[in-house]
Amino acid sequence: MKEPIEVTLLLEDHPCEVMNTFQKLGIKARIENVKLREEVTDHIAELKADDVVLAELRRSSLKVLRMNNEKVWIRTKGCAVCRLLYHNDVIVEKVKVVGDRKVIYKIMLPGIPSLKTFLGELNKVGVKATVLEISEVGSEKLTERQMEILKLAYKLGYFDVDRRISLKELAEKLGVSPPSLEEVLRRALKKAVKYYLEKKG
Repeated sequence: MKEPIEVTLLLEDHPCEVMNTFQKLGIKARIENVKLREEVTDHIAELKADDVVLAELRRSSLKVLRMNNEKVWIRTKGCAVCRLLYHNDVIVEKVKVVGDRKVIYKIMLPGIPSLKTFLGELNKVGVKATVLEISEVGSEKLTERQMEILKLAYKLGYFDVDRRISLKELAEKLGVSPPSLEEVLRRALKKAVKYYLEKKG
């Protein structure tokens, strides 16, 4: 496959601090979003956030902030899986907790070799990975993630003549590595320009 690929992975024996705490407390929660950084990971979780739950989360996390009665922002040091996601050529599109230490990730990678490398590294840290679905990213249509990244880059002034945000800063906000972001932007811009030129034809 020459185009980037989208892969749906089931990860078992996931070492996530947040999920382990949820399990220990018997909390039913959904991880709505995950932002990866070099030394920490931010989780946005949907749950019934009472004071007891928040106190327990604070004992096992770096930072907990109640956003409202049903949404909490949790910052941890980042587990082995988060560190692998950050340091590999991987863009996380969706995350869904489906059971006891079981998580489904929808990710985008440059190609099959990158996927094989990533699966090998997951195996080394004791995480079982099962590929549920794999597809080539179409060369015509922007993915949801590509559109999200382009919109944010435009809004924050990345494309301005006097660029208001650097690639590194934008990558930090998106929770990806700068090389991964650069590749996503390159491919997304190519699609956008192609669409515009064909439209104006």
